Amino acid sequence: MAQDENRGLVRNYYEAVYNRRELGRLDRFLAPEFVSAGPGGRMDREAHATALAAMPDICLTVEEQIAEGDAVVTRWSATGTQLGPLFGIPPTGRRVTATAIHIHHLRDGRIADQWEQFDTLGVLGQLGLVPRPEQKLA
Repeated sequence: MAQDENRGLVRNYYEAVYNRRELGRLDRFLAPEFVSAGPGGRMDREAHATALAAMPDICLTVEEQIAEGDAVVTRWSATGTQLGPLFGIPPTGRRVTATAIHIHHLRDGRIADQWEQFDTLGVLGQLGLVPRPEQKLA
């Protein structure tokens, strides 16, 4: 696949799965051997359903993408309200904005793996679970 097609596939994955909640399309986007690794360890396909259940109003925005070879790097942000368990945390009803960077490797027109850097500390602060440092301006 050309880099533009690779970026498009990843962008369509985010749009279909997260913004339109079309979990039935996961097999269209994810290779059978798909693996995802991030701050919480390895995740499986069911992690998508867990995230959507925790934040049913989530809206994900692709901020930037870079593609080279079979890799696509995406910086994204998402906003949603925590109405279900998230990271083992009971619902808070708080609205949060999360940011992350994903590195996807594509194989045969599907996503084979996903490596994630997620701003867990920022989300925990917005949920009121860790103190947020006071910002002092010079």
